[in-house]
This record gives sequence, C-alpha cells and structure tokens, in this order.
Amino acid sequence: MASLLELPDSWLCGIVPGSGTGACSMALQNLLGPFPVETFLSDNFSQYWANEIDTLALAPQNRHVCAYGDFPNTSTIDPNHDIVLVLNGTNSGVCPPDLDWISPDRAGLVIADAVSAAFTRHIDSDRIDVLCWSWQKALGGEGGHGMIALSPRALARLMAHDRKPVARLMRLHNPDGSVNKAFFGGRTISTPSMFAVADIHSALDWAEACGGLPALLNRVASNYAVMADWVNSTPWIDWTCTNPAARSTCSITLRLVREQLAAGEAEDDGKIAAGMIRLLEAEGAAFDIWSYGDAPPGFRIWAGPTVETEDLAILCEWLAWAYSKTCEQHTTRSDIRA
Repeated sequence: MASLLELPDSWLCGIVPGSGTGACSMALQNLLGPFPVETFLSDNFSQYWANEIDTLALAPQNRHVCAYGDFPNTSTIDPNHDIVLVLNGTNSGVCPPDLDWISPDRAGLVIADAVSAAFTRHIDSDRIDVLCWSWQKALGGEGGHGMIALSPRALARLMAHDRKPVARLMRLHNPDGSVNKAFFGGRTISTPSMFAVADIHSALDWAEACGGLPALLNRVASNYAVMADWVNSTPWIDWTCTNPAARSTCSITLRLVREQLAAGEAEDDGKIAAGMIRLLEAEGAAFDIWSYGDAPPGFRIWAGPTVETEDLAILCEWLAWAYSKTCEQHTTRSDIRA
C-alpha cells in the first residue's frame, strides 16, 4: 500500500485498529508534546482533532479558522511548531490548496489526516511527516482498519521526546522507549479480519492493474470534470466550497442556489434537497448523498477512483430530474395551502 502511494522507502508503515480515526489519534498521542501545535479547522474532523489535543492536553494549540467551505490562512505559520491538518474534508469538500507554505527545513512535525486523500490526490512526502489513512475510503475496502506511515523525522521524534503515558493499543514504542519495529514489520496491534485483508489486497491488485497512482488520480480528475461541467451549466446548484483552489476533486459537496425564489423562501431549500434525495433513493439512483449536518442544504457525492465517470454523468441527469419533480410537488403543495 505504501508503494502504491509512492511513499519513500525510508518511511515505516503499519496497520492500526480503529480505521483512519485510530491512526490519527495514535499519531497525536505518540508524537505531540515538545512544541506548540498549529491546527487548521477546515472540516468537522479537523475540529475533532483540535478538540482531542485540548482534551488530552497534548500540546499548546493555535487554532486557524475560516468560513465553512474554505481553508484557513496559512501565512502566519511558525516553522518551529507542529502542524495538524486534514488533507481532504469529506463533509466540507475542502482541501489545502497546496503544501508549499510548509517549510522543508521545519523543526516541527506535520501530521496529516489523509483518510480520503490517500489515492485521490498527490501527497508531497517532503512536506508531511506522518500520514494517516484507512482501507475503507478511496479503494472501497472494509472499515475498521487504518494505516499510519512515519517519516524518518517522525521516527526520530518518537525515540527522542519525553512522552505522556499512552494506552497500550495506541503505543508505537517499546517499554524501553525504542520504536516498535515489529509493529511496522507486519505484527499488528490487534488482529485484522482476514476477510478484510483479502478485500484490500483485491483492491490494491485492481489499482495496480489500472496503472497505479497516476491512473487513480486521472480517474478522480475525470470524475471531477464531469461534475464541474454539470455544476457550471446548472443554475440551481453550486459548490459548497466557494474557493476553487481549495475544492476537493473527490468529495463533491454541493448546495442549492435558487435565487429565482421570493424572499423568505430560502428555508425551503432543505425540503427540496430532502425530497430530491428520497426520490433518488426510491428509484435506486443514488444513496447516502445527504449534505453533512453543518453544511448548507444540498448533496455530498463521492467521486473517488473506484467510481465510474459514466455513472456520475448519469447521476447528474437523475439530479436534474429529481429537482424538477420535487420543485413541482413543492409548488403544488404550496398552492394547496394557499
């Protein structure tokens, strides 16, 4: 899996329990502490990690926030601090536009939640020290199993600093403080399901047969292009992420835009979106595309490498049909109430 992600040979990679969430929590608890940490709140999971850092008193924290649907400003980063960020926000549809603002000569570590970024976007390993992801996202594997990859700089931190107590299930080191190399050599902390192992092996074989990481990224780009063309030509839909540079190409988050309605009818957008989704589910055309709870009324569509571009094109046609049908029903009910 590390090879498919094109991670350097000097990195160590291990399987962890608890999916990508377990991997990220493990990284925070084992590595944070020597320096203050900069967190970037671009989606709900980045908020989750910021809260965990405070709750467990892992390190002094400087939170960078912004409006929903954008990525925070990065111009005030201290290269002597650690950084925690999410590389692809599945609920907000937001990514950091680039990682050029992270200094190659930094003193701090960069811990990246890449749960849905792995295999969907290029990850600059020169700007990242800890990469956390799961089997279940981009390659469609089973949930419950995650991965953590550590750079040489992260390994040096793991051996060097005075750490707070870490629960056994989350511990990346031996009792004497040395790195647990057995863990990174295939001896898992908890035994993964062999069915899940076989499933992810099948997914990896498929990815290699497609042409490896470049081919996966091309599939994501094609999927995004179809969705972008449809959004650009459809007046009643728009991106939740208003900043094109920070927009995810695989986590498609859309909001309703109905400027033709009279003032005061904006609250009906939630009803329109809900009606559309119920119609699509009844027709078997789309499932689980509700926007995240904190997002504006709309849709959340996965466009990762396992999704066929042709299917997304068909979904756009279904969305147009469902919008027309739902608006018609909504107008009829409003007329009856009047």
